[in-house]
Amino acid sequence: MAEKAVRNSVSLGVFLAVAAHPGVPFRVVELAGRGITATAAATRWVLEVGKSSLDGFTLADKLIDSGEKEDLLVQLWEEYGAGGVDVAALESRLAEIVSAMEAWPSVPEEPVEDRSSGLRRVLGPGVDVL
Repeated sequence: MAEKAVRNSVSLGVFLAVAAHPGVPFRVVELAGRGITATAAATRWVLEVGKSSLDGFTLADKLIDSGEKEDLLVQLWEEYGAGGVDVAALESRLAEIVSAMEAWPSVPEEPVEDRSSGLRRVLGPGVDVL
C-alpha cells in the first residue's frame, strides 16, 4: 500500500496538483510555480519578520488575508476539477490569485539576522554523529 505524502500547506498541495495536472497548459504550470515561490516567501516573512515585528492582532489580520487567498485558490481548483471552470478562466483567475500572493508581505524591508545557529539538531536513534 502506497503512503500518501504529508503536506502542511494547503496552497502547496493545490499548486503541486495544478502543476502535475496533464490538462493544463505550461502557462498555468508556470503560475503554479510562481505560487509555490510566493507561498514559501510569505512563510519565511511570517517567521523571520512578522512574528517579531508585529503585534498579535496585526499579524493575525495579515494571516487571515493570506488564508482568504488560499481559500480562493482551493475554490478555483475545485471548480476546475468539477468542470465549472475552463482552462482560460483557470489561467486568468489563477494569475490574479498568484499576483495577490506575490504582493503579500514576503520580503523583509531590511536584512534579517540569521537565527539558524541558535537551533539545535535532535538526532534520532542509530544516527552517527560526526
